[in-house]
Amino acid sequence: MRQELNNTLGDEVNINEFIVLKTLYSSSEPLKASSISKELKVSASHITTVTDSLVKKGFISRIRSEKDRRIVEMALTGAGELLVKALEEKKSDYLRSKFNSFSEQELDHFIRLFRKLNDD
Repeated sequence: MRQELNNTLGDEVNINEFIVLKTLYSSSEPLKASSISKELKVSASHITTVTDSLVKKGFISRIRSEKDRRIVEMALTGAGELLVKALEEKKSDYLRSKFNSFSEQELDHFIRLFRKLNDD
């Protein structure tokens, strides 16, 4: 399923890059790499690798904090924001296609199980 989702995202970004883009998109302000790392529960070196790639592709930018010039934060560029919106639509279409074969009862059961898993 992960490979199918990567294929759905296309050639511009991989799933790890998409997750970082979504994290930045969901934030009301720029984020430090350490904040992204903590939120996603991955190593700082992993976030550095992913964000370096996204900067090179022009989807995020690094910004010096106005409060403390030693701190570097990351934010989506206009191109990054447009990409997230387009990929969210593709992701939604992909997930809808996966659930089309489920009956109403199966979907209800799946939702209950997912909520239980999420609550634990």
